[in-house]
Amino acid sequence: MKGRKKISNNQKTLRGTDQPCRMDPQVPALGPAGTLPVLPKSSLKGTAKRLYTVLGTEMLCNNMLDVASLDLLVAYCREMALYNDMMKAVEKEGVTVEVETKAGTVTQINPKRKVAEGALANAQRLASEFGLSPASRGRVAALLTGNTPKDDFADFEIIDIQEP
Repeated sequence: MKGRKKISNNQKTLRGTDQPCRMDPQVPALGPAGTLPVLPKSSLKGTAKRLYTVLGTEMLCNNMLDVASLDLLVAYCREMALYNDMMKAVEKEGVTVEVETKAGTVTQINPKRKVAEGALANAQRLASEFGLSPASRGRVAALLTGNTPKDDFADFEIIDIQEP
């Protein structure tokens, strides 16, 4: 399906665009406020599980999470966990590693670093879906407090009507 990406009802409310014609009645709300759905045991482990608990609770408290976006949250947590785990391994092993080839020993970039960079890029894309980037948070915070930035061209829009 082409077109704009769907935005959850809670994100529409946060942005101030929650008009009845724009609300999606098919998006069910999560359970009672403050309860994060428990995932199957095999779903998340270690760092990803901790990220899911912390980030999911925070997003739930800010009304940014619904059933439709739960899978994206799990994917984001997995990518960030992969990034964190790979970077810990890179810190232990070093940024470069020695590799034995036919020609001898070659120094190359640690492959775990490349995996970490890919995971971070994927996590950044998923974060933009949730509005987790600093720019997105700034826009939402401005909408909530009413501190929308002034239009740079507002001074030029003054219309002077002179009477003859």
